[in-house]
Amino acid sequence: MKSIFLLLLMTLSLQGCFQGTGANESEVSGVIKLDGEPLPEGTITFISADNTTHSAQGKIQNGEYQVTVPVGEKRVEIHASRWTGKPYKKYDIMETEQYLPAIYNEQSQLTADVKPAEDVQLDFELDSSAQKSGK
Repeated sequence: MKSIFLLLLMTLSLQGCFQGTGANESEVSGVIKLDGEPLPEGTITFISADNTTHSAQGKIQNGEYQVTVPVGEKRVEIHASRWTGKPYKKYDIMETEQYLPAIYNEQSQLTADVKPAEDVQLDFELDSSAQKSGK
């Protein structure tokens, strides 16, 4: 299941590679830190709060990201996985796990209001000890 999730994330990230910057889009970049340190790698996804525009996803490397995002209110999801060292079922691949708290991804409480501009800076400070939503 986790490998399927990673495949889905990679597919969605390719979607953002084939879109240009238009009048209703902004180039968004920023720094993502986990416990004060740059997040080594992962993905960031901007999802339309009202489902009127497509989602946009970018890759995080050394805490930095850059992605073209449609303007408007967004729900932000940040994902980061690591290898567990365990084999995944009977397949010849290793299992991965999501190590960020769910409030930053599946149950994200992060939001952004992307305004029309050439360059928008949005930084996120994450806390690995954050509680899961609803607990």
